[in-house]
Amino acid sequence: MRYVLNNRYRFRGWYKLPACILDTTTMNIRVFDIPDYKLLLKCDGAHDLNPEELSQNEQDFLNALLENNIICKAASGQLLEDHQIYHTYPVRYRKEVHWSITGACNLKCRHCFMSAPQAKHGSPSHDEIIQIADQLAECGVFHAGITGGEPLIRKDFLDIMDALIEREIRISTIYTNGWLVDETFLDELEARKIHPSFQLSYDGKGWHDYLRGIPGCETRTDKALKLLQERGYEVSVSMCLHKKNASSIRESVRHLAQYGVNYLKVGTIMELGEWANPELRSLSLSTDEALEIAAAYIPEYFEDNAPIDIMLCTAFQYEHDTETWSFYGVREIKKTQEDALACPSLKDSFYLGADGVVSPCMGMADCDLASSFPSLKNTPLREILSDSDYVKYSYATVKEVRDGNSDCRNCGYLDRCAGGCRNTAIVNGNNYYGVDPEVCVFHKHGWEKRLQTIIEPAYEAYRKRNHIADSIPESNHNS
Repeated sequence: MRYVLNNRYRFRGWYKLPACILDTTTMNIRVFDIPDYKLLLKCDGAHDLNPEELSQNEQDFLNALLENNIICKAASGQLLEDHQIYHTYPVRYRKEVHWSITGACNLKCRHCFMSAPQAKHGSPSHDEIIQIADQLAECGVFHAGITGGEPLIRKDFLDIMDALIEREIRISTIYTNGWLVDETFLDELEARKIHPSFQLSYDGKGWHDYLRGIPGCETRTDKALKLLQERGYEVSVSMCLHKKNASSIRESVRHLAQYGVNYLKVGTIMELGEWANPELRSLSLSTDEALEIAAAYIPEYFEDNAPIDIMLCTAFQYEHDTETWSFYGVREIKKTQEDALACPSLKDSFYLGADGVVSPCMGMADCDLASSFPSLKNTPLREILSDSDYVKYSYATVKEVRDGNSDCRNCGYLDRCAGGCRNTAIVNGNNYYGVDPEVCVFHKHGWEKRLQTIIEPAYEAYRKRNHIADSIPESNHNS
C-alpha cells in the first residue's frame, strides 16, 4: 500500500525541531516524534508500506493520519508535489514576528515608549521591507503581527501585505490606533482574502483623546470598532491606566463590549519614551494603587456578567472559553522545574523594530539593554535566530533569573511567580535576569489572598446567575 501526504501539508524542519509538517491552510506546524516522522516521510507515493511488516503501533499511527486527512492512499503514479518535499530551515523555530514596519505615527501619544511622534526609530524603505520579508521566508517564519508606530500611515502598506502573501506569511494581527481603518481599507484586505485580527487602543471612556494627544481620537476609534464589528473582525483592545482615567474602567468595558471586543488588557504605563517626562510620570500609578483599582472593579465586572475577556493590572485574568479566572502573577514552579523557561512565549515569537533591531519582546525595544540586541543592518536574520544574545535571552530559565539577582535568590515566593515578566524587569532595573517589581508587590504585599477573597464570592454569584456548570476544577480558579 502506498500513501501520500495530503496536498495541504508540507514536510518541514527547523534547527532542534526537525520533524514537522506545515499546514498551509493555517500556516501552523505539527511536531512529531522522530520514529513516527520517519514512517510519515515514507508517505510520499514512492514507498510500499506492507501492513504485515508494520508493528501495531505503526499501523495505528497510519490509521490516525488517514482519519485526520493528513495522508491519503496514493493514486497510481501519485507522488509528493515539489513544494511538499522535506525542507529544513537552519534556525530556531519562531512562529511569529511582531514587526514594526514604521517608527512613525499620526498621533501624539503622551505615553509612547518608543517616541513614535518623533519617529525616533525611523522607518525602513520599501526595498528594506522586501529584503526583510525575504529573510522571514528564508527562516520559516510564517506569521506576522504588523505594528508601528502606526503601520497604516505607510503609503505602501498594501504592497507590503502583497509581499507577505506572496511569501506565504500569514498576517495574523494588525496593531493600529484605528484612525485610518475605513471601508476602503477593509475592502482591500478582503480582496486579498486576508482577515487578520485587530488590536486597537482605548484609554478610557472620555479620556482617550487626552492620552492620544489629538482631538477626535476617541470618536475615530469608536467608528473603527463599530466598522470592524460589522465586518466580522476579531478585535482586542489595550488600555493604559493612569491617575486621570483610573475611574473609567467599568464604563469603558461596558462601552467596548457593545462593539463586540473579544479581549481587553488593562495595564499601567511604562516610564519610557514620552512618559519619562517628570510631569507625566507624576500621573503614574504604583503597583499597589493599580491593584486597589482592580480590587474595586472586579466585583463590578462580575455584576456586569463579565462582558469581555480581561487581563487587569497584570493580576486578574478571566476567559469565557474556560469560564475560569486566574492570577497573572501566579505560576507555580517547583525546585525541580527551575529549568522551565522564564517566559514561555518568547520561544515562539520575536520583535523586529523599525530600526532593524531584533529583541525578544516589543517592550524591550527602547530599554538600556537594546544596544546589546542584534540588528538586521549588521547580521542576517538566519544568524540571529541561530546563535545570538537574542536566542540566549529568549530561552532564559527560571533558574537563571534566580541566580541573576539576589532578591529572587533569597525570596520565598519564587516558586509561585517563576520570576515574573522579563520586560518589566528590564524596564525597572536594566537587568534581563532581574526582579519584576510588579509581581514582587503582588506577592509580598498579600494581594493574592486579598484579591481571592474579593473574587470568589463575586465569581460564584456570577456563575449561579448565569447557570455555569459546577464542573470547573477548583484549582483552575487561582492557578
